[in-house]
Amino acid sequence: MSKAKSLWSTADSFLTKTRKFFLNAVTVLLLILVTISIFGIFGSFFTEEEKINPDGKVLWFKPIGVVVDNAIDASPSIEDFLSNNSVTQHEIDDLLEVLNHAANDENLEAIYVNVSELGMYYATAFQIANAVKNIKDNGKRVIAYAENYGNNSYLISSQASDVMINNYGSVAAFGFARKREYYKDLYKNIKLNYNVFVAGDFKSGPEPFTRTSMSDEDKLAWNEFANPLWKKMTSMIESSRNLKEGTMQDYGNNFWEMSVSNPERAQIALEMGLVDKIVTREDLRHWMFEEFPNEKGDKNRFPDSISIYDYLSLIEEEENDSKNKIAVVNVEGAITTGEATYNVAGSDTIVRNIRNAIKDEDVKALVLRVNSPGGSVWASELITNALNEFKETDRPIISSMGDIAASGGVWVTTLSDEIWARPETLTGSIGVYGLVPTLDGIYDWAGIQVDGTSSTKAAEWDNRLPMPDYVSNSIQASIDNSYDKFVSKVSENRSMPYKEILAVAGGRIWSGEKALELGLIDKIGDIDDAIQSAASLAEIDDFKVIQYSKALDPFEIFLAELLDNLDVKLNLNKNLIKIYEVFNSDYLFIDKDKDINIASYCFQCEFFEVK
Repeated sequence: MSKAKSLWSTADSFLTKTRKFFLNAVTVLLLILVTISIFGIFGSFFTEEEKINPDGKVLWFKPIGVVVDNAIDASPSIEDFLSNNSVTQHEIDDLLEVLNHAANDENLEAIYVNVSELGMYYATAFQIANAVKNIKDNGKRVIAYAENYGNNSYLISSQASDVMINNYGSVAAFGFARKREYYKDLYKNIKLNYNVFVAGDFKSGPEPFTRTSMSDEDKLAWNEFANPLWKKMTSMIESSRNLKEGTMQDYGNNFWEMSVSNPERAQIALEMGLVDKIVTREDLRHWMFEEFPNEKGDKNRFPDSISIYDYLSLIEEEENDSKNKIAVVNVEGAITTGEATYNVAGSDTIVRNIRNAIKDEDVKALVLRVNSPGGSVWASELITNALNEFKETDRPIISSMGDIAASGGVWVTTLSDEIWARPETLTGSIGVYGLVPTLDGIYDWAGIQVDGTSSTKAAEWDNRLPMPDYVSNSIQASIDNSYDKFVSKVSENRSMPYKEILAVAGGRIWSGEKALELGLIDKIGDIDDAIQSAASLAEIDDFKVIQYSKALDPFEIFLAELLDNLDVKLNLNKNLIKIYEVFNSDYLFIDKDKDINIASYCFQCEFFEVK
């Protein structure tokens, strides 16, 4: 008894101390937050707001993070907290507005560009590259620098007046390679059976589960999208750098051989005319001091500069008191049920935004901005149903496709009065598939038998048993039916015969330019063009654009502010973080709790570059 009492006494003491520790920790954090807030409030009374003046300064254009259509605020996730892996989002409209305004700003001395740590897709890269080119064409100095250049960062930087590279850097603008891992033999080895159901000859999403190599159809579809894009990219680079046509292709073909004879890769880029100067960070600072000396005359400091968002705050927006509104609803990221967050187009959030537009009688038209590789068929249909309710109010819907609008990203546009896309938009991939893993192979290997009884035949099978024909036939019928609905939706929207759409569907991807030729979209242009078209269809001359944001609850705001202000970090072992990431790496539209996941998702669209 004494030992038992001692054990319980020890446990009670431990729990009491633990409770006190967490209570005290939370109290301290709250007190710190309150103190910071109080000092901030009183400080604002006694400090004058410093005026931002761009005169004689260099615009420092160095965004780090990713480019998005619409930045989504969200409470910190467990993954962010554990791995300090939060992503800074930069809205493309903000970046373009800064660059376009800078092109005509005589107060600015120059523009410094470093986009080597900015993730973006290619349509966005072309937009930013054109904006940089416009600055240079207007006679303003643009200096580009990077430690290393990838496809996108070099496309943008090549449009600058001066292109510099670190002495240990390289230009890795080698075009578009697409490699995937194929798991068929792995699953065979570990006795896991993956039952795959596909509708569409070019729907390559499930191929990693069914093949050991890339299919000819997948290669064809990818090359017919990527090759014209690479040609357009190299043409723009070569024109800006005054390079001979074919220089970038030769560079990509011969880079590894050249780097054997000359291991100084930055030197190779200089000799081929890809860059103007090789510098260390110190060299760059000294060079910029000579070109743009700072007010203090301190050669150890960079030029007097103004940041992207400080500069953006100086750009006066025209006041618009029009009662007419055009609502922009974003579908950005993988389409799934639930709330929207970064890189996830949650149908609950999107449907709520559409319903807000429905209820607002001042909204005269809706622009659906799609930047999504697709996802769950069910979630895509939920969004489409809400759009149908808006359409029934006799107000126009215009779709604007961004970098990617494929698979489910096409599904949600099928009620549009017009569809716009950029020339480089990746679209199409009209197809459906389903994945159903079964454990019968593992159970046979382990010597485990599964048996029992059920009330009906429908309840008889579960995924620990081999899939019988009557189940697989039923699932395939469901997949085929979803595909038929998909093709029919596109056919009806495009006013084209079903067979014509079927011929260009099949899960095959297309560029925006090719989609226009095939009749899958109506016009080439960006979101501003789509908004103007929406106003025209709504027959309004004056209007203001509104965008809906996901609202955070008070606790989420408090938690985000707390972690941000206190810079709370939990430094875990890197191996533990990797394990956590692996267990959370499933595509969000694949629900582990469902026996069957029917998806319309474009795996070919996953060539997101962050360099």
